[in-house]
Amino acid sequence: MKNRRIWLLLAWVIATAILVAAARRVNWTHALAVTAGAKPGWIALAVLANAAILAWWAGYWKLLLPRTDAAVSYRRMLEIVSTASSVMNTVPFGAGHATGLVLLVKRGGASQSGAFSVLALDQLGEGIAKVAVCLLASEVLPLPHWMHAAIHIITIAVALLLIVMIVLARRVRALETMRTWHRAAGALVCVLLMKTVEGLAIAAVQQSFGVAVPAAGTVLVLAAVVLATALPLAPGNLGAYEAAVFLIYRYLGVPPDRALALAIVQHVCFMLPAVGVGYLFVSTQTLARRAIASR
Repeated sequence: MKNRRIWLLLAWVIATAILVAAARRVNWTHALAVTAGAKPGWIALAVLANAAILAWWAGYWKLLLPRTDAAVSYRRMLEIVSTASSVMNTVPFGAGHATGLVLLVKRGGASQSGAFSVLALDQLGEGIAKVAVCLLASEVLPLPHWMHAAIHIITIAVALLLIVMIVLARRVRALETMRTWHRAAGALVCVLLMKTVEGLAIAAVQQSFGVAVPAAGTVLVLAAVVLATALPLAPGNLGAYEAAVFLIYRYLGVPPDRALALAIVQHVCFMLPAVGVGYLFVSTQTLARRAIASR
């Protein structure tokens, strides 16, 4: 028990250090300046919509977990994905996925094969959702030239991954979700809803600045975000995210200063729950353990 408290405290210290390091990379003066004219109610709605990504993500991972593994409560799975999200958006080199793997085993009680299958299927479902968003964007609006090549690359990559996973599913018991149509369909719905609420968050930020962007334009912005974040760069794809979103808003005819403000605020609204919720989970556990230990 004592060792467990020590490890939990160490995890909290590391999480705090990571959070501080990531925060120092953000130009908060600029970020606060561009939000001066934004309506706070819409900003709050954008943050809540992005927080809903974690809610659907937890349900998604529950469906991906093999039924042969121990059942994981929804709250515990929410804790796992939120903590993994915090690391994914602050630490490079796959640390977030490694964290998710460890937490699934240690906190969720999953088998190693079950945890690996969740991560593999997570990447497949995420890839399918990204391709769906990009294809939808190409149907509703003409795409900028720079997006065409990126969409082709990600579509080919996801198609190859799908083929590999179909072959493996016939041999690997832990990939049973792919062989059970209703679980596979439910998982796909969850991952598509993750992208839907992310799109709603983008629309809320647009409303906060009073920028009239048609629904097709919002889909195009979401597609740009999908492409910009296809290769995770810590912290939180800072720079790549803003550049892609800025280019799309300029393509849609939004003035440069307003396009930059939208890109910055949109990313901040995404990062707050993506990093903050997991940090709150770790902090709450640490404080609870310390309170128990002090009695």
